[in-house]
Amino acid sequence: MANADFLGSRKVGITTVLFPYGCNDSSCGYCDVTIGNKSYMMMASVDRPGESFLGITPNDYKILLDRGWRRSGNIIYKPDMRGSCCQEYTIRLKSSLFKPNSKQRKATNAWSNFIHGIGYKREQAQKYPISREEKRRKRTSRFNVVEKIHESEYATLKARNPLEPAHKFEIVLEENKFTEEKYKLFEHYQKKIHNDEASEGGFKRFLCANPFKPPYSVDKKGRKIGAYHQCYYLDGRLIAMAVLDLLPDCVSGVYFMYHTDFSQWSLGKLSAVREIALAEEAGYEYYYMGYYIHSCPKMRYKCEYQPAEVLDPECYDWHSFDNEFRKILDVKPYYSPSLERILTAEGSERSMTLLKNYHINTKKGVITNLDDDTVFSTDMSGVVKLEDIEPVIDDIRILVGRKLAIAEMISGWEEMPIDVPGNAKHKIAEAIATLGLELTPKVIICLTLG
Repeated sequence: MANADFLGSRKVGITTVLFPYGCNDSSCGYCDVTIGNKSYMMMASVDRPGESFLGITPNDYKILLDRGWRRSGNIIYKPDMRGSCCQEYTIRLKSSLFKPNSKQRKATNAWSNFIHGIGYKREQAQKYPISREEKRRKRTSRFNVVEKIHESEYATLKARNPLEPAHKFEIVLEENKFTEEKYKLFEHYQKKIHNDEASEGGFKRFLCANPFKPPYSVDKKGRKIGAYHQCYYLDGRLIAMAVLDLLPDCVSGVYFMYHTDFSQWSLGKLSAVREIALAEEAGYEYYYMGYYIHSCPKMRYKCEYQPAEVLDPECYDWHSFDNEFRKILDVKPYYSPSLERILTAEGSERSMTLLKNYHINTKKGVITNLDDDTVFSTDMSGVVKLEDIEPVIDDIRILVGRKLAIAEMISGWEEMPIDVPGNAKHKIAEAIATLGLELTPKVIICLTLG
């Protein structure tokens, strides 16, 4: 059935290999629905000896981000926005267009003043005066995010003059490896902010996992690519840490944690502004802020970073994430501008029925079709239809054991019904439906583990 030993080849280190886990129903962390969060999941890495062949290239993962996917450790998942109780919209911001509001500017300046200390600027003006032209430029220039975010850093301050600030503040971008210091910060954050217990194993799985192939690299533009920790050190102490995926053309924020000794300094705002500055300064272009859930008040802060864009859950194009869009979400929790525009333009009775039906019932505690467990039976949002999958499914690359093959080489393939759960053909069809026709030809689907 299969050809040469794939795991012994060089291609294993540069090819996306994923194991389809399938549909998953879980409790929702944002509302009171017990089993309301629906998603399709795939394993992108397994921390077991001999199974390091699983993984995803950063470029392929970026393509999936633009189809509504995210990762949690080594698991990548795509929420079923139409079928879930809370709709998770992908949002992003073009770093060059970012316009910080007064709260963000105030937080940035306040932190710099804290680092500098009382009298620092006065002493600087006395010992190292600047020209009138430079003073005038500073007064009239707009808030430069990249310049302002570096004003608190020790290296920047010492490059300007030999004065010592009140505190030594350093930012270190390092590989997402485990350290005891990082775990202690996570443990504190979980207890104080989330009132939850932490475990070393959970920290490693969630925030130190790296499914990328290769794990770390530098692209042709000189940009770091991979999974990183951006560590905030104050006088040698780790006080905060951002977990970031640095990908082709975007910085993707994964998680942020801080020590509550510094709650007054709005470190959450500082981290977001700093990550936007990283995207701009290093040429990543976009900052991905994760998911936005309109029904969750804790998510509303993401609306403050503008001008942002929101991903259409059906057609995967981008729309302005403005007040008008958010007002629509007040009455239509599941909203696809592209699909609504298409169906409205068609104007037929069937189109209007589809338009009416694609909006979902999002009453708290009410979720239907709990027994449906495939992307097709649940009518999952934004997936490739079966009729478009059938012409390409035979040629999909698969991994069985150590051997690489194509799907049609599976024994009994022709007799397998594509629309019946439980067989290999249906499993591969679900993977194609969620990954999309653009990415699927580049991916290898692993059918067995262990």
